[in-house]
Amino acid sequence: MTEPAAGRPGGRRAKVRRHRRERQIIVFGALVLATGFVALFAAGVYKGTIDGPFSESFVTPEGAFDSDVNLVCPPVDSMPLTPTEVALRVLNGTDTGGLAGSLSEDLAGRGFVTLDPSNWSRSYSDYIRIVFGADGVQQAYTLARQFDGAVDLVLDNREGTLLDVIVGDAYVDDPGLRSSLAPELSLDLALSANAECLPVNLVTPEPAPRNLPDSPLDPVTDASASPSPSASS
Repeated sequence: MTEPAAGRPGGRRAKVRRHRRERQIIVFGALVLATGFVALFAAGVYKGTIDGPFSESFVTPEGAFDSDVNLVCPPVDSMPLTPTEVALRVLNGTDTGGLAGSLSEDLAGRGFVTLDPSNWSRSYSDYIRIVFGADGVQQAYTLARQFDGAVDLVLDNREGTLLDVIVGDAYVDDPGLRSSLAPELSLDLALSANAECLPVNLVTPEPAPRNLPDSPLDPVTDASASPSPSASS
């Protein structure tokens, strides 16, 4: 007896290839459709015609921010000002007489615009405290570089750019400024904070002094205002 023909091997291979091509067409077609859908969805989210999958904002709403950090960051990519662009008043927070006047003379000798020195209404035990308003952040960081010791930068709600420099007890043991040739004083070195800081609008300011002199570098907005005090030499 003759055995039945097993069929042509070439025909079976052709059938397998055909099925494989069909599966590939289906898979690639589905991928193309899915990619097109994702692209259309992304374009709609970008244009604002379609709501995105994230309903919460990535930015903390104003008024809902809470932090223990009270150091103000310098403006982004800001450079130090020249001393002639910084006006300040030195206040003595110690029992040692003459500190405010001496430091004021030293800073004036470096080109800073100084007002008459005075005594602070309280005592200060640390090194140097620089108090400034929201408009004086760059000025405060510029001045802080003049000192070798730890400088406390404090924001209050004063207007204008005038700085108050409070001399503390720790300064008595180590008076003086950085060398005028110190690399830290280069005008080409961007301002930076030495601790964790926040933008000025996220830091709660302290109350400013009631009687605060005007800075001779700030424009006078009220013609009836008294003349700004002249800088001391």
